[in-house]
Amino acid sequence: MHAAPRRSLLSSACVAAFAALLAGCAHVAPSDAPAPGAMPAASPTATYTAESIAFPATAFAPDGMTATVLLPPGYAAGDARHATLYVNDGQDRDAVALADTLDRLARDGTIRAPIVVAIDMPADRLGAYGLSDRAAARSLVANTRHGAVGTHAHAYSEWVATTLVPAIDARYRTRATADARAVLGWSLGGLNAFNLGWQYREVFGRVGSFSPSLWLPADSSTPEAAQRTRLAHGQLARATPANGPRLFVAVGTTEETDDRDRDGINDALDDVREFVLGDVAGDTVRAKGLRQLGYTVNASHAVRPTRADLALYELDGGEHNQATWARMLPVFLRWAYAVRAPAIDATGTVEGWHDVPSRHVAARTVDVWLPPGYADDPTRRYPVLYAHDGQNLFDPAQVWTGADWDVDGWMTRLIAGGDMELAIVVGVSNTPRRLDEYMPRAPVVDAGGLLATGVPGIAPVPAAQLQSDAYLRFLVEELKPFIDATYRTRPGRDDTAVMGSSMGGLISLYAAAQYPQVFGKVAALSTHWPIGDGVTVDWFGRHLPDPRTHRLYFDHGTATLDAGYAPFQRRMDAYLRAAGYVDGENWTTRRFDGAEHTEQAWRARLDAPLRFLFGREGGGR
Repeated sequence: MHAAPRRSLLSSACVAAFAALLAGCAHVAPSDAPAPGAMPAASPTATYTAESIAFPATAFAPDGMTATVLLPPGYAAGDARHATLYVNDGQDRDAVALADTLDRLARDGTIRAPIVVAIDMPADRLGAYGLSDRAAARSLVANTRHGAVGTHAHAYSEWVATTLVPAIDARYRTRATADARAVLGWSLGGLNAFNLGWQYREVFGRVGSFSPSLWLPADSSTPEAAQRTRLAHGQLARATPANGPRLFVAVGTTEETDDRDRDGINDALDDVREFVLGDVAGDTVRAKGLRQLGYTVNASHAVRPTRADLALYELDGGEHNQATWARMLPVFLRWAYAVRAPAIDATGTVEGWHDVPSRHVAARTVDVWLPPGYADDPTRRYPVLYAHDGQNLFDPAQVWTGADWDVDGWMTRLIAGGDMELAIVVGVSNTPRRLDEYMPRAPVVDAGGLLATGVPGIAPVPAAQLQSDAYLRFLVEELKPFIDATYRTRPGRDDTAVMGSSMGGLISLYAAAQYPQVFGKVAALSTHWPIGDGVTVDWFGRHLPDPRTHRLYFDHGTATLDAGYAPFQRRMDAYLRAAGYVDGENWTTRRFDGAEHTEQAWRARLDAPLRFLFGREGGGR
């Protein structure tokens, strides 16, 4: 079982058991083969088109609300669904060059063009834009020399999340999931954008916050009181670690000159840095920031983009005005909607595809490792290994435990030693719905019941939310055709393998059972058979792929969660023999004494499944 690609939410007592369960050349040019679900790069003359929508009066906007919807190039002629970006202060769209910037980035294929909903500010902007406490159904009102700020913040945020978003989803071809929705704002609108993402996590999966008004205090009577009672920082002080939205926080270095705490850093920079990084002196955390709440942070996005949960972008010379926000905008759009993912630290060549969209499941990053010499011979084609939990494969910086599988290192060493044939590896990242996507749906008879996780202390999950069939459709109908069109693969069954560990082992075997004409080889490490009280074992026993055309690898350790796997694996082995599989030929099951249920353990023995799948001696076909 693996961690999702986000930070852990579990206590230290639960992490050991649960981390893995819920736990990014010479080939066809990427622009010639758009990623699955994406539109091709727009033509040089295609542009966004605008529609205006009016909404009835509300308590915070007696004259009603208006929004301008910007539709991507080619929207009217297509049928694709799009991510959606909601923008506060939509009346500033021309001043920040919103449409022009979108057009330019879409035309050159840099981004997957989203639908954009530019929401004109309410008449009472100071009242609507601010922070709220959703659970208490109240606004968090700031007291400033300009008067009260955020008196209607809860009502406005509720309207956006529960009225505007459903209306847009009903009217346009959106991808109606949180991972496909972002919200953006600047100044007070940037503060409210954070509020929308933080309070409505089931609605918004990304937030862009330019020059956010993080200075707003509950008490502005003195500089010391204002520093101590900043509302946004107070929210973090009361928060506990949780999976929140991904964040892009931007600030100009010269937005102001005030320095209320007299530390030599202007307040705009200081407020943002403490909000993101915390107020830290040596080893002492005086006040929590988002980093202390579990966010991985790239504090140098201006220097080198990464795949961290939070990107902090400090714009040298940036001021608190629309011209600065226009400069921040293309950086944010690349962060949120880029076709290509930021580079990772890996041996050899890895090409990352950012948030690959799907008609069936949530978008995710896909990393493609190319074997040594790939660029040297444009006629050579290669077998392909599809590996689940892709963020755990190549770069320890992408893994919350800090330990990756070293797939790139193992492949490089085994190929160099002549122990295996050259192959492409496609790492498919997981999502927060990892268990739902990896648990085989067909074996579960009671679709309305609860499914025991097989992990002591972890509650059952509803069987109705399983998405494994949809996930396999993404792999087979969308991702594999894209990989075969973009890279020089050998696309047949005998040259297509699938691999995973724990729940990833189950979905790997399920892929071959459901699509035996697509996947000819399976490697399932530490397969989590106990889920559903072992319901998958008997189902697989009746639905094994043909031993004349398939090769199956299984293994398990003997410590931690793996300690309970042996009885289930023995039952599976009996089914394999009965189906005609021959141990040591087209099937093997290995036990690794003392091995735990961890990334480190799988890394240590990864050569075994790789040799079985693609080995030159008695290995791959």
